[in-house]
Amino acid sequence: MDTTKLFDHTPFVTLREEVMALFDQQATHADIDAKLSEFLRHIDSQFASEEGAMQATGFKPYGAHKAEHDRMREKLSYRIETWKKNREVSLMLGYIETELADWFVKHVNTRDFITARFLANCA
Repeated sequence: MDTTKLFDHTPFVTLREEVMALFDQQATHADIDAKLSEFLRHIDSQFASEEGAMQATGFKPYGAHKAEHDRMREKLSYRIETWKKNREVSLMLGYIETELADWFVKHVNTRDFITARFLANCA
């Protein structure tokens, strides 16, 4: 299985940077909300692709990997909803710049690395 495209996280990084740029530019709430929605849709799609590949190949740690996806998706959704209610820039931007970034690096270097190696060997 070609995992190159499956685990290409460039769109995640690009969308994250675009969200941060909108905050830095003091863009309208509508523009920020739209980009956050796009970011969340991308994450949902990325996770669904990874999870589908793991299920198709019988990847044994699927449950743990999916649970991590679910926790992150839930937390990001909660943060977006909180942003829409409170419009606290520092809280939303702080989450994106620090907590989300830290999670992403750890996830890619552990869960995704192991999964990609397994899937590559299933070819």
